[in-house]
This record gives sequence, structure tokens and C-alpha cells, in this order.
Amino acid sequence: MANRRLRDVTYEKASIDTAPGTAGYYTTAVKPLSKHGNLVMFITGTWAGTVTLQFRPKGNTGWTAYSTTWTANARQIIEDATDCEWRIGIASGGYTSGTVVLGIEYVRY
Repeated sequence: MANRRLRDVTYEKASIDTAPGTAGYYTTAVKPLSKHGNLVMFITGTWAGTVTLQFRPKGNTGWTAYSTTWTANARQIIEDATDCEWRIGIASGGYTSGTVVLGIEYVRY
């Protein structure tokens, strides 16, 4: 198989089973839908590597890594994630083996 992105009305997903190129492989960015909400991300699968969550504040062109990376399946809620775009993926050199499915959703409250 090959890496692929999946999209729904409420979330972005990516499935990674092949080493990404030099730009890495990330979900399409999720933008806040309102001034009040949380970012929900999940990582599932049977895989080895390092997953990175990135954000880009409004008006910036570059991505910044979130303070945590993951090497195992996880689910995390990031509160008050407004004024930024978010994406999750594997950077170049971060994939070892297996298939990992990554998801990210912005949930209003």
C-alpha cells in the first residue's frame, strides 16, 4: 500500500505504511471552527516510529512542533487550540515499520 489521506466533514486522517519523503507525511491541516474548542488527536495501529503534532499560528508560514511526540498509540485532547492550524504526521526519518493511522479533529464546545 501507499501513504494516503482520508477526509470527512469533521476530521482529517492519514494512514502511513511507507517511509515518508523529505517533507514527511501529515494530515491536511485542521482549522478552528470557532473561538471555543479543543483539538482531539488519535494514533492507532501496529507500527514503530515517532509521530509529531504541529501547529501554525495565524499569519505564520512555517510549522512548529508541539511539545510532545508519540511512539505508541494514544489519544489526546489539547484544550483551547484556537488561532492555529494543526496537523499530525511523521517527519522524514521518523518512520520505522508497520501501519499507523493518525486522526485529528477540532471539536467546538
